Amino acid sequence: MTLLKWPRRHPQTHGEEPQLLQLFNSLNDVVLLLDKQHQVQFINQYWQTITGIPVEETVGRLFSDFLHPEEIPSWSQLLNKIIPSQHETVWFRLISASGELRWCEMRIQSVNKDQLYPLSATLCDITPQVRNEEVRHASHRSLQSLVDRLPAMLYRSRNNASWSMEYVSEGCELITGYSAESMLNQSQVSLGSIIHPDDATHVWEEVQQSLETFSPFDIHYRLTRADGTEVSVQDKGRGLYSKSGMVLGVEGILLLTNK
Repeated sequence: MTLLKWPRRHPQTHGEEPQLLQLFNSLNDVVLLLDKQHQVQFINQYWQTITGIPVEETVGRLFSDFLHPEEIPSWSQLLNKIIPSQHETVWFRLISASGELRWCEMRIQSVNKDQLYPLSATLCDITPQVRNEEVRHASHRSLQSLVDRLPAMLYRSRNNASWSMEYVSEGCELITGYSAESMLNQSQVSLGSIIHPDDATHVWEEVQQSLETFSPFDIHYRLTRADGTEVSVQDKGRGLYSKSGMVLGVEGILLLTNK
């Protein structure tokens, strides 16, 4: 198959080819063609925009030459999955001319419905979105680390007699003596089961009254820790509601007190 050349090498040839190449070069996505050896036969100018690698230095090379080494196994698996008349979509990292990594989404398929090669593909640079997601994850990890270091127990529970936990911070162990994992979804122990029996009714009634009036609560009561000792805590929280006003749960913070 004759390689498609970059238009500056063969301008104004093959009839409408220059106009077609001009169209490809106006796109803000990479368009490429791969032969049976997975070498680049054609690629448009946007490739150079996102990678800094000239088109002339790309045509004729294996596409895998531009992938991050850790992506090579996934690339090989992708090529083995492709069948005529179907497309595959994958994310991977490219190495730019400066050494910077660029995240791309590739959609690849056979040009012809009845044979596998050549392969056509489009690449969309998703690096900004991936970076924003990484920033959000880093911020979440930082916030979670801060929460877990607090000498307090942050929680979200269902509104039942057991106060079954849907979320609990690592400060749970400091307050109750139980690990966070042991209290989640009442797998081993529930908050309701360690509230002092003489305080349990009072706690339930106070919370229910606050939920009915859509107001926060601030309650003091006693807990029995894992080692059997009793501690006094302050529980400050509020209800979680649906748009219709139905109670979905309770969230709050438990603090040790000197009472």
